Amino acid sequence: MQKLKFIIIFIIAACTFNAFAQTKKTKDNRDNYSKIELSFSIGYSRPLLEAYGNSVTINAAEDRILIDGKALIESDNFGTNTGYGVQTYMKYSLMKQGRVKALFNLGYNILLGIYPGPSDFDIGVRIQTFSVGIGSEINPLGHNSVVYPAVFGLMRMNFMGGEDFHRAGLDFFEVTPRYGYTAGFKVYFRVKNTIDLFTGYSYSYDNAWSKQNGDNKVTADRTIVFRDEKSASNGLTADRRVAYWGLYLGMNFFFK
Repeated sequence: MQKLKFIIIFIIAACTFNAFAQTKKTKDNRDNYSKIELSFSIGYSRPLLEAYGNSVTINAAEDRILIDGKALIESDNFGTNTGYGVQTYMKYSLMKQGRVKALFNLGYNILLGIYPGPSDFDIGVRIQTFSVGIGSEINPLGHNSVVYPAVFGLMRMNFMGGEDFHRAGLDFFEVTPRYGYTAGFKVYFRVKNTIDLFTGYSYSYDNAWSKQNGDNKVTADRTIVFRDEKSASNGLTADRRVAYWGLYLGMNFFFK
């Protein structure tokens, strides 16, 4: 009888341990969650190539902003030196443990150059981009670890515009579409099964394709065409590439 009781207790204990282990495994395994995730991030941007400039002045008599002595429509660069952005991603896992995920992106980035003006009002330039993109994210270790890395890439349609300003806006770029890309890496930190925090780095080139020279467009009032491709007649001596790197922080949400 004692032997039978011992066997029964052993079986119950083994079953309880096994059930606990299975419960913990199920709890920790994100493969049992929805394949859809949402991410939100904010970050700092640093202009590169022709987006960057640090020589912005004003012709006070005409209330006209000059970048390296040229008006915004034909300046060699855009005179910006800092920026920030916000990004939203919807992800869909294509493989177990989230090793490969499809991405859909909506984003906004602004590049700024702000300088002391001749009065109490600053002068400067803003270049803004609203983006829609698709791409993929690769998580080589999967997404079930406490800390895990990822790399990603996106092709994006960018609606680009901007202005120079003194007191208020002066010359306004027409908002026009351009095509570009973004690539970078992230490091995720698990907070709970449904939430990660992450930080990362990205490189973006917003007008990599479909640049326009604007030769056949006429400006109206102080609205100007967004010229970013050089030509013999539009005043540009080189293409104006809008590129920047970014550092960001964000949150990632899993759904049950």
